[in-house]
Amino acid sequence: MFNVLLFPVLSVLAFSGPAFSQPFDLDSSGLADVPALKVVEPARPAPVTPPGVIIAAYSTDEEFTFESEVKPAMDARIGALKAAGLTTLGGRVVPLGNDYSFIIDYLPTVKGAAALPPAVQVETYRNGAAYWLEKDAADEMKACAASFRAAKLPVLGSYLYAAGGDNAFAVDYLVKNVLRPAQEYDVKFENYTGGKFTFESEAVKAVPAWLAQLKAAGVPAIRGKAVQRQDGDYAVSVEYVVKTGKTGLRPQASVVRYDSRENFTFDSEALKAARAALPSFARAGLPPLSAVVRPEGRDYSFSVDFLVMNIYQQGGVIPAAAVETYQAPETFTFDTEAKKAMDEKAAAFNAAGLGVVGSAVTGSLGSFTYAIDYVTKAGQPADHGHLPR
Repeated sequence: MFNVLLFPVLSVLAFSGPAFSQPFDLDSSGLADVPALKVVEPARPAPVTPPGVIIAAYSTDEEFTFESEVKPAMDARIGALKAAGLTTLGGRVVPLGNDYSFIIDYLPTVKGAAALPPAVQVETYRNGAAYWLEKDAADEMKACAASFRAAKLPVLGSYLYAAGGDNAFAVDYLVKNVLRPAQEYDVKFENYTGGKFTFESEAVKAVPAWLAQLKAAGVPAIRGKAVQRQDGDYAVSVEYVVKTGKTGLRPQASVVRYDSRENFTFDSEALKAARAALPSFARAGLPPLSAVVRPEGRDYSFSVDFLVMNIYQQGGVIPAAAVETYQAPETFTFDTEAKKAMDEKAAAFNAAGLGVVGSAVTGSLGSFTYAIDYVTKAGQPADHGHLPR
């Protein structure tokens, strides 16, 4: 019994003996003989490089004969930039050929809550009509400019121009750029050129008035100068600065055209009806700008341009108001019956706050009907019989 038990024990000792027979000597062992110990490092945030500050340079085409003249002009320009809401970082005098000029360093962004510079854009309105008499074009131009001002859109300038052998007009106006909410906005320099002067001295004399005009419209002007036009006359060019977003322009208001469904034998009749239609747009809350006569087959009709405010939402933009059409479901034997029913329906629409801006009887004997164009506003329920214009 003893011999049987002793054999396994001795076998184990025999095989294990060589391992214990070699002593471990620290003097003869190196770091490579010691296995590496795995250590779990604590979690640390990845290193982030802070965004750098972009510094832009403002330069000018102004030239000065003497270096001593540059600093007063540069200091005045720095003051103008600061008044426009920009952060300036000083300026320096630079040689320009045999003359001198200056450069100003500034930050090309502003905080999102900054009031200045303003977010505006310059738009030009043309109604596309041609007037045989210059006086007619001038009268329409003055009335149109007054309509823009009445709608609280500042007018920078209005002018006549040649349209073939006839006359046409244009109106330059300011409209707010509805920016998307952001922590900061980009700064952008713009130029507006207006006026017409025979002599350069006249344009130079008019510069302060143009600067004051932009200032009155809430746009701090940086600089004004006289420039030559393509026709050889002179104009005033005004430099100003605005803030803008990363997306495209988003005007607060847009010009929309309404095409009347009425027809007239003579253009003079269409023009008279067009002018008579303007007050109905104003009563409906759509500021009218201009009315133009257009050919309609062998007859004539008219169109009315009006202003509408834009509502910007996540899905896009919708107009604050629109012209829609109510088509009568019934027919009448005589046109007089249709007109009577049309007038009664139009009165009901007006009483309900749906301003009527146009209507017409159509059809032939035994099958007359009518349609009414009315204004509906965003959020206002539309009539079931309406057709989008």
